[in-house]
Amino acid sequence: MFNRITSSNDRGPSLYPSEVDHLSRKTCERTDNSVSRRPKDNISHSWQRVVRRTVEGAAVKITLESGEARTLHRFALVGLKDRVNPGPAPRLLAFVPNVPDGSVVVSPVWQREQTVGVCGRKLSIITKEIETPEELAGYDALTQHHYRTGISVGRRAIIIAKIDTEDLPSVVGFVEITSCFLVCVPRKRILDAPFEDSKRGIKWDRWDIETAKKFTNATARISRCVVYPEVRGIGIAGILAGAARDFATERWHIGGLRPSFLEITAEMLRYWPFVENAGFVKIGETEGNGDRLEKSMMYLLGRKKENRGFPKGGGGILTMHRAHAALLEDTMKKRDWSVENILAQIKKSPENLSVKDWVTLHGIYRRPKPVYMLGLTTDAKRHLRERLSEELSDNELLHPPSNRAELRVLVKEITTTASCEADNSREARQIQEAFNLVSERLDTVITKNVDMDLRGGEITLVTGASGSGKSLLLNALAWHAGGYRKGWKLTSGIQSRASVDTPFVKVATLASPPRNKSPIALLSALGMSLSDAMRLLASAGLGEAQLFVRPSKTLSSGQCYRLSLALALAKKPHLLLIDRFCESLDIYSAAAVCRRLRKEVERRGTIAVVAMVDGDRILSELRPQRLLRLFPNAEHKWMNQG
Repeated sequence: MFNRITSSNDRGPSLYPSEVDHLSRKTCERTDNSVSRRPKDNISHSWQRVVRRTVEGAAVKITLESGEARTLHRFALVGLKDRVNPGPAPRLLAFVPNVPDGSVVVSPVWQREQTVGVCGRKLSIITKEIETPEELAGYDALTQHHYRTGISVGRRAIIIAKIDTEDLPSVVGFVEITSCFLVCVPRKRILDAPFEDSKRGIKWDRWDIETAKKFTNATARISRCVVYPEVRGIGIAGILAGAARDFATERWHIGGLRPSFLEITAEMLRYWPFVENAGFVKIGETEGNGDRLEKSMMYLLGRKKENRGFPKGGGGILTMHRAHAALLEDTMKKRDWSVENILAQIKKSPENLSVKDWVTLHGIYRRPKPVYMLGLTTDAKRHLRERLSEELSDNELLHPPSNRAELRVLVKEITTTASCEADNSREARQIQEAFNLVSERLDTVITKNVDMDLRGGEITLVTGASGSGKSLLLNALAWHAGGYRKGWKLTSGIQSRASVDTPFVKVATLASPPRNKSPIALLSALGMSLSDAMRLLASAGLGEAQLFVRPSKTLSSGQCYRLSLALALAKKPHLLLIDRFCESLDIYSAAAVCRRLRKEVERRGTIAVVAMVDGDRILSELRPQRLLRLFPNAEHKWMNQG
């Protein structure tokens, strides 16, 4: 689907072979839990420390110890005290002692170009670092679509996705790479075994706290990934995950270390594991803080009650705990609640809190989140594969789908006729006489002898001009296959006959959702768990967390359409019938819906029949197993899709 195009900015041979070779030859003997370090007196005079770093809009200005200044792109990976080789602009290398050639490219900007097909169109997607004010503005606008809008601290790299088309913003996505947190239980389980990476010059026997302190920077982290809402589902998130992988492999460095691994932790991965296409695998889930939350808060509040105050120091975790304890203390005083009561409601029944209290306290309780990891080097990939095989062979993201491979609906010779009384006005009778239509009733055959042989896991596309009978055929199919005794009715004035060779099946169609309820509430009312509901909404193209909880009346018409699709799928039908399929959606949203519907139909073993006027528009995305074309004269033709 994607074509890789080599960029002119791919890293090539070093511009300074004498200095780099000099550094490579002078290495220290490696020991367990150590980095291969070059002695300081072997560093060439060409490498200079950065003594000042100033952000200036979309650029950053660095000053070297020699007094030389250099202007780089905004998120260039160089900071204070880093050593760089100031060769001819824009080329700049940073000194990284634990890799074979002792350096990594900082400038010029990293860039890749790929193509993605959308409904027959070929779109060029460029993933790159930010280097212009317009790109920075596009990135800033996209940050508003992420549930966490705060700015990350520490070293970070931003890779944006750009697209050159008039109907979309220039910047349609970004991925943010940062350093890792010290503690991550799934990571510890994976890394707690002998490991050596020849490309990164690192080695350890076990992953204890001392090893973690030395080598946490050997793992980079995707901290945010955002895609413009209207193009979610066409593969841009996967492209960004792949870009993060390639950038981390080629350029990420911090604290003198290049990364061997890349990880991402996000609740959305539970429902939409988009990083799997880039090679990530699930290694487990974070612990959350449910087991120790009450104990920690009771300890801190107990000290405060005894006038001993909160303990000082302790780093970021204890700082966060002190802030949480202060919030609890303040709420207890205002509401006259016990700490046990507050914590129980936060963890089990947050809906019992007032909106103000819930907004204030919700961050105290952290639920477990999925963690995915990727090996960036040959040694890291092998280690990850072996450790997963040993420790996590039974780890699955989703429950296996029900198997409906044998599901079949066979309805033969469907013939539908429209019948109505003629208009008795003088003008109408004049027309009837002129065209020889004199009759008490007017009968028109809409479809004639249409055979529908439908199987589980497959999609049938029905197309034809307006008035060719698409809607009536779907209505008749629901009546015959779903059972006229089970509440299905034919459109008024329509008669239909057919030969039904299979038992009645459960049928669902799309309907407008209730306006005053949120998508998550509507799916919950159908008996879906929170986890399954969120996964289904993401599959239907409503992957933005804010959309889960907004009343449907605040959604756009396209979003309501996708919600209707999710509600229909939530009913777990054997036969899903969708009229006017994707006709209200733009080309990008239509492509996303087609791809996700195809996956859901295959996963569930559902039969889907969709009808639309311009089927050619989405044919390459939907890839139906069968295509039926209807004509206004009651003729029809099955098209070969093999």
